[in-house]
Amino acid sequence: MDANPDRKRLFCVDLLRGLDIFYLLVISYGILMPGVFKVWPLESPAAIAFWKHSLTAFAAPGNSPTGFGILDFTQPLFIFVTGVSASLAMRKFVTAAGVDLAAFWKRLAQRTLMLWALGSLIRGVLTFKLFVGASTPSFCFYSDTLHTIALAYFAASVGLLLRKAWLRFAVAILLIVGTAVVLACCGDYTQHGNAARIFEEWVYAKLGGKAKDFCYLLTTFSWAGMGILASLAGDVLKSERAPWVKAKMLALTGAAAWMVGWVLSFWIPPIRYIYTISFVFETQGLAALLLAGLFVLSDIWGLRRGTGLIILFGQTSLAAWMMMNFFGESLSAAASRFTVGIPTLLGSSTYQPLFQCAVRMAILIWAVWAWSRLRTKR
Repeated sequence: MDANPDRKRLFCVDLLRGLDIFYLLVISYGILMPGVFKVWPLESPAAIAFWKHSLTAFAAPGNSPTGFGILDFTQPLFIFVTGVSASLAMRKFVTAAGVDLAAFWKRLAQRTLMLWALGSLIRGVLTFKLFVGASTPSFCFYSDTLHTIALAYFAASVGLLLRKAWLRFAVAILLIVGTAVVLACCGDYTQHGNAARIFEEWVYAKLGGKAKDFCYLLTTFSWAGMGILASLAGDVLKSERAPWVKAKMLALTGAAAWMVGWVLSFWIPPIRYIYTISFVFETQGLAALLLAGLFVLSDIWGLRRGTGLIILFGQTSLAAWMMMNFFGESLSAAASRFTVGIPTLLGSSTYQPLFQCAVRMAILIWAVWAWSRLRTKR
């Protein structure tokens, strides 16, 4: 008997998405932010976990890479979940009987344009400061995480029109490897000498803007390939195979991908800001392993107790992201009002950032819960 009779929504996918967004918005923003984090003892586990975030700087020539931290993993994990979700959501338009092209393109256009529009709202629509300290806003059409998610969703969905799984796999690998070849042949892996940054600077110079450290244009091809690869994992979950067969397939392919990335990392540093090929394969392999583990725990064994908060964020991830990134200053202002008297009560302002961030996260959780309830009633 299939352990997951409800094929429209897999618990493990919501759980994986929820873990990702909860860590990023609540734990990282609320506990490990530099302003809050400085009050923790420097040798504490939290300090070690935060400062081991090693990809904030590019690998210097001659230095061996040190890997990547949890925060670096959040975006590629979300791209992976996006590809899986695209397969689960869009497959209903692509069946063995044929393709409902009108419904397919309508749904895809709605989803992609919505994500792109929300990302543009976060970044100030078309004009915003490209980096901290910029004196004037600069034009930038492609610069937010939601733009990345929109691109991955679009690529994963369009990939479904290729009916053969091996063909989708080949296209994905071609996109990822092609990008890697350009990075290897047209620059190095330093912050300003890599091909992605050089190309970005050239394009934005034509538009009168400046490039960011996090590159988008050339990296688009890697994101598209990642979305298509992840959609294959969604196909596995959606298939009629036995649950344990699905888990083994995800685990084996995830382990193989991680191994490929780990081997490549001896020559190519895993750099998040330009999505080097070692970073792509290591992170996507780990994401597939996580999905396999959560599928076993939640969809096969049914161990779901205590996951309510994580599932809440998993099912309202877009709303949570907008609340934190679009209304973040309002959340901070409200939290400041609630905690304004704490330094007087304690006789010290040392721990004020901790209380303020805790209240801000509590407000965020309440707002996400309220949005979920409102959406359910509607």
